Amino acid sequence: NQQSLPIEFQAPVEILSNHISLILREQPLVNSLLEQIAAVPVAEHLDDLTTHLNQDQQATDLIDHQYHRYLLIFSTLLVVLLLYLAVRLLRSFAEINRVNRALQAANETLEQRVERRTQQLKDAQSELMNSARQAGMAEIATNVLHNVGNVLNSVNISADLVSRKLRSSKALGLGKAMQLINAHQGDLGTFLTEDEKGKLLPGYLNQLVEAIALEQQGMSDELVQLSKSVDHIKDIVSTQQSYAGASTLLEPVNISALMDDALRMNAGALSRHHVTVVKAYAPVPEILADKHRLLLIMVNLISNAKYAMDKLSERPRQITLAVESVGNETLKITVKDDGEGIPPENMARIFTHGFTTRKEGHGFGLHSCALAAVEMNGQLSAHSDGPGLGAVFTLTIPLTLAGSSS
Repeated sequence: NQQSLPIEFQAPVEILSNHISLILREQPLVNSLLEQIAAVPVAEHLDDLTTHLNQDQQATDLIDHQYHRYLLIFSTLLVVLLLYLAVRLLRSFAEINRVNRALQAANETLEQRVERRTQQLKDAQSELMNSARQAGMAEIATNVLHNVGNVLNSVNISADLVSRKLRSSKALGLGKAMQLINAHQGDLGTFLTEDEKGKLLPGYLNQLVEAIALEQQGMSDELVQLSKSVDHIKDIVSTQQSYAGASTLLEPVNISALMDDALRMNAGALSRHHVTVVKAYAPVPEILADKHRLLLIMVNLISNAKYAMDKLSERPRQITLAVESVGNETLKITVKDDGEGIPPENMARIFTHGFTTRKEGHGFGLHSCALAAVEMNGQLSAHSDGPGLGAVFTLTIPLTLAGSSS
């Protein structure tokens, strides 16, 4: 009697009653299914399943055995490969050690050879520097000799003129006149007034005095010119002697005066080849520099510019010398000529030792100039627009003022 139960039990009892009713309603169907299942031959099917499982297990075991064999073979091959690689590695390591030892020995030998070669190069460079310096001094001496020779030509001309004037001097007529006077000492008055020769003698003596005075003036002028030529020779020699030392000490240098000295040493050759020199000197204070090397460079550059214009005939021969300071730190000197120019293929070799385009050249000049520029912490460069368009040589060196503490 569900209604007589407490309220809290009524709902669960209702659910239980529904379940029981469902079970009683489905029980016949479940029993029928169980009977059908019981009629199935389960044992035979289980034997077949067992047989299939055994077969699958055997196949699986066979595959496992094959995999084990394969794995064993692979492992064996892997071990053999590792052993082979280990042997090769050991051999490579030994070879590397051998090569390293050989390289170390070769490196030591190479270092020794490099040291010997470096010393040989230093010795060769030192000898080359001495040769270049001697060649530069020879160039200066040659220019000095050329200039002295040119001045000596003037000396010889003046001396020859004086000698000829003395040989043909009118003073010889004075001796003849004196002979006539001495021959007529007793009747000198009668001789001068009545004798035909005697009458001509006073006029002759007056003319002779005038002629001798003119001769003396001419010889005096020639002797003055001769004296100037001798002084010029002395000036050239003294200029060369002032640069004859090989000192590398820095000393105060007046650039304009040094450029004029270089021109003076080339004056004879420049005059003989009708070369005009244009000076473009900007105001530059006195600097500290190696005067000898600077003069060597300038003498060579001026001489080189003069030779570059030897074949010019259709236009004037002109050299332009320029001096200027760049940024108060660099002195720039340029030598420009209107000569034959520099072909592009020669531009890279222009400062090479022994390179020259002149048959009588020795190839020391520009090379010694480049070395001297480097010795002064400077640089010598060349530029040309091509054959027939002239060339410009530029020297740059540090600008150290003579009054500075550096």
